[in-house]
Amino acid sequence: MNGEYIMNQNKSSNMLKSKFSVCPICGNIIHTMGENLNSCCGINLPILEAETENEKHIINCEIIENEYYISIEHDMTKEHYISFIAYVTNDRCEIVKLYPEQNAEARFFKRGKGIIYVYCNKDGLIKKKI
Repeated sequence: MNGEYIMNQNKSSNMLKSKFSVCPICGNIIHTMGENLNSCCGINLPILEAETENEKHIINCEIIENEYYISIEHDMTKEHYISFIAYVTNDRCEIVKLYPEQNAEARFFKRGKGIIYVYCNKDGLIKKKI
């Protein structure tokens, strides 16, 4: 087999068009594949705009055998923590829910190029292309 890898650009079926919302009351994570109106606990939720990683939120990605090991050096207190880590490729979205007082890390089966999303309950959604 030879040739170039072609990524699906079809907007209706490409998981890379994923959008996330998080309820500030109960912490529910809502994942959609496009624009829509979400509500939880009686309030309308905005779609989160992801920022690229910064000095406060550095996303570390290591390849260990056939997995991506994702880690973030971040406080994990009840007041300030990473709520989830997601790995999105053109055909899948995997989410690992995290809780205060545990390590901010996750493992994902390596499926090629994609985007890692990390949600901090104080600073919002952060992304890194891998």
